[in-house]
Amino acid sequence: MRLYQDIMKKGNSRDYRISPSDETDGVAIDTFMINGVGISTKGKGGLSRSATNISIRDLEKPIPPKSITTIDVKWSVIIPKETRIRMGAYNDSTLYVAYWYPQVAVYDDIDGWDMNEYGGAVEFYNDKNNYDFEITVPKKFLVWATGTYQNLHEVVKPEIYSRYKEAQESDGVIRIVREEDLKNGATTDKEKNVWKFKADEVPDISFATSSGYVWDGIGAEIDAAGKKVFTDAVYPTKSKGWDEVAYYAKLSVENLSKVWPGVPFPYPKITTFNGETMGGGGMEIPMMTNNGMSFTAAGQAGVTMHEIAHTYFPFYMGINERKYAWMEEGWATFFTSALLKNLVPGADEFTGNILGVGRQMGNEFDTPMILPSIATRGQMLGFNSYAKASISYYVLKDILGDELFKKALHEYINRWNGKHPIPWDFFFTFNDVAKEDLSWFWNPWYFERGFPDLAIKSVKVKRGNAEIIVEKVGSVPVPVDLIVTYADTTTENIHKSTALWKTGNKEVKINLKMKKEIQKVELNTKLVPDADSKNNVFELKKK
Repeated sequence: MRLYQDIMKKGNSRDYRISPSDETDGVAIDTFMINGVGISTKGKGGLSRSATNISIRDLEKPIPPKSITTIDVKWSVIIPKETRIRMGAYNDSTLYVAYWYPQVAVYDDIDGWDMNEYGGAVEFYNDKNNYDFEITVPKKFLVWATGTYQNLHEVVKPEIYSRYKEAQESDGVIRIVREEDLKNGATTDKEKNVWKFKADEVPDISFATSSGYVWDGIGAEIDAAGKKVFTDAVYPTKSKGWDEVAYYAKLSVENLSKVWPGVPFPYPKITTFNGETMGGGGMEIPMMTNNGMSFTAAGQAGVTMHEIAHTYFPFYMGINERKYAWMEEGWATFFTSALLKNLVPGADEFTGNILGVGRQMGNEFDTPMILPSIATRGQMLGFNSYAKASISYYVLKDILGDELFKKALHEYINRWNGKHPIPWDFFFTFNDVAKEDLSWFWNPWYFERGFPDLAIKSVKVKRGNAEIIVEKVGSVPVPVDLIVTYADTTTENIHKSTALWKTGNKEVKINLKMKKEIQKVELNTKLVPDADSKNNVFELKKK
C-alpha cells in the first residue's frame, strides 16, 4: 500500500526541497485491520514501511484470489501549508487534498506489485475503483470532489441548489455561488455539514473545500445525441480571467469528445479548481483539476484543456505514469496543441514544442523515452514527457494521415483502456491497424539518442523545373516542410510526409514546376524540429 504523504516525513528521500515547517513524522496510523484482524507493527504479519510504501508481510491467513477482503485503516495526515506538491492549504479557509489516503498498490503482470516510491516528480499508477465517501466540514465551507454529489440539496441553500441544477443543462455559464452568497453563507446553518460523493470506475479521488471561493457551471455536449457533462470552475474573485474558465472547460470537453481524441468524455463531470492563484501550472485528478492563474487567455485556456485532457491519458487508460510519463503527458500536450485555437483564436502551443525539440533532442542530457520516468531526473524528464512525446505523435500522424491515425488511436483506446498498456501495446496496436511495421519510426523516436536535422543540399533549376534535394542529416525522421520564396517575394509552401524516409534513404528529391523565378528555398522550422539552422536555407544566385 502507498502512504503518499510520507514524502513529508523528516529525513525521507524526495525529488524536491520542502519547507522545514512542512516536515512531519509522516502518515500516522492508529489502526490497521485486515478482515477484522489487527495487524501489529512488529513480528509475523507486521507492517514494513519504506519511503512512501507500506507492506503487509506474512499474513496468518492468505487472501485468496477473487475473494472479498475488508481493510480498515484509521490514519491522519497533516496538510502542508508551504510545500504544496499537487495539494495543500492555500490559505486558512481553502484546501485542496489529493494523494492523501492509504492506497492499495497495483499488482500487474509486468512487475508484480508496483514497488516504486513516490518522490514527487513522477505521478501515480492505480487501478480503476468505485468510491463512496463523505467529507465533513464546518458550516460555510463548500466542497467539490471527484464523483457526483449525493446530497447537495441537504447541505446548500435552495437557491444555490437550483442554480446548480440549471447549470448542468445550460449552454451559458451560470454563477452558482456568487460573492454575495459567500457573505450570507451558501450552506445550511448546521455547525458541520457532511458532503456525500460517489465515483465509479476512477483510479483516484481528491477533494477541495473553501469558504471563500465562488462557483460557476455550464453543460458540455459530448455526442450527437446531446448527452451532457457538467463542467464547473471554482476560484477566488481576485483571480483574473477565471470567470471564463468554466466556458474554457466546456469547450475543452466538447473538443476532446468530438475532435481529438474524438471519444465521448467518460465521466459525468469535471471541476477546475484554482489552487495557486499565481502561475499557470496545473494538476489533474479524475473529475478534478487544481490549476493556477495564467496572465493570458491562451495560457488559461491551455492549462484548462491540458489538465482536462488527462481524463483520457492516464485515467481512462490506466497509464503507469511512474514508468512512462510520456504515455500520458505527451497525449495531453498533443491534444492541447491541436485544439487550443478552437478555444482562443490565434493561440499557439505547437510552435514552442517544435522549437524545443529542435534545440534539445540529442543533447548530452537527452535520454530515450523508453527509459522509465522514475529513472529520469531534472529538465529532461519534463522534456521527454511533454514536448518530445507530443511531437512524436504529431510526426506519427503525419506518416499515417489523420484518418488512419485516428482509427489506430481509437483502437488503442478501445483495446487497452483500464488494462494498463505499456509502450509495446501502443506500438503494436498502431502497427496492427496501419498493417505496417513502423519500427523505422519507433526506434529513433523512442529507443535511440538521435536528433532531427534536415538540410537543403541543393536546388537546381532547368527548363522551368526546380529539383530540390533534401538531406536527412540527423537520425530522427521528420516531415519535409519547405518555404519557396520567389523573386517577387511571394511564397509557396511544400509539404512531404515523414514516410519519405521509411526505406532508410538519406536524401529525397522534390521536383517543382516553377511558376516564376526562385529566390530561395528554406525549411519551415515552425512545423519541423531541426537541430542545425545553418543548413536550412539555399539561396539561388541571381542570373
